[in-house]
Amino acid sequence: MAKIEAMQPVYDDKVKGILKLLGEGFSREEVAEQYRYSGYRSMESFMRRKNFVWDKQKGNYVPADALKASLETMVNFPSDRVRRIVMELNKEGADLKKVALKVGFENHLEMASYMKSKGFEWSQEAGNYLSASPTMPNDEDGISSASSDASLEGSLSIGNGGGIEQFLPLLGWLASNKEGLQSLLEASVASGQIPRFTLQGLFVTKSVHMTNTLDQMVRDFSKEKNINQREIFEVALIEFFQKYGYEREVETLLQQNA
Repeated sequence: MAKIEAMQPVYDDKVKGILKLLGEGFSREEVAEQYRYSGYRSMESFMRRKNFVWDKQKGNYVPADALKASLETMVNFPSDRVRRIVMELNKEGADLKKVALKVGFENHLEMASYMKSKGFEWSQEAGNYLSASPTMPNDEDGISSASSDASLEGSLSIGNGGGIEQFLPLLGWLASNKEGLQSLLEASVASGQIPRFTLQGLFVTKSVHMTNTLDQMVRDFSKEKNINQREIFEVALIEFFQKYGYEREVETLLQQNA
């Protein structure tokens, strides 16, 4: 990965004054008015020339290199293509339209739609796409989880005052339907896991027409999930038939290939 060229922030008296006022809780509009700008965007242009960008979370301007460099610490990119886009835009002097063409889009608007589908939104301040819903580790999550576990354990042991005995009829029902439940569980697929089917018969070529955006989605999914496009369409068609009235036909087909 190419290293970002240093963009050293310039801390002159005016910059320090703006940062100080914002740090004291004044809005950008109020600070811009104090410095006799026509609006905060004019002040922002000045701060950009001094190598500062607006940080929405901090409510203040931060050095541009610090905000851009922070993008390189992101490790949970939803796909390699998203990572490439972010890293390309992270380079000094990156051009949005050129990056779109470089990573295989027809234009920057198509790239924007793709990034939105992956949960990334354009940030004018960062000059890049940022995750729309970043997940940050929180110690309270562990406490909440532990509390939930404790509550669940308590409800199992106490219930509505009946103790564990109240669950005995349910356990009996589970035992009497053991085989049926096992069949359902074996046929089910773990969340996020793509099923694979081995089907008998000769392969044929079937041409279909679809929009280029859907075609690109198939290509991206194929690459990201390490599954070829034929398998994608097989799984999609089998699940479609199961859902819309061809359950028996699908069951017969799969039994023939068992």
